[in-house]
Amino acid sequence: MRTTVDLDKETGNELTRVVGLTREKQAVVLRQAIRLGLPLLANRMQSPRPEGYFADAYKHNPERQRLEKAMLSVQQRPER
Repeated sequence: MRTTVDLDKETGNELTRVVGLTREKQAVVLRQAIRLGLPLLANRMQSPRPEGYFADAYKHNPERQRLEKAMLSVQQRPER
């Protein structure tokens, strides 16, 4: 798919700098920038998760607490 993109002067200068650093074609750098930036943009536009959305993932686990208390009593030394 061919598309024309108008860039402002600052973005054009940044693109030229990155093309020089990577030694890739301008089209390759633009494709990579779009691929890397689109997920960030989409994530920014999503509404935040409601309160308690991840509560099921962090349930209280008594076995885990017993294990952590037991590990506190074990004397640990750095390996040399």
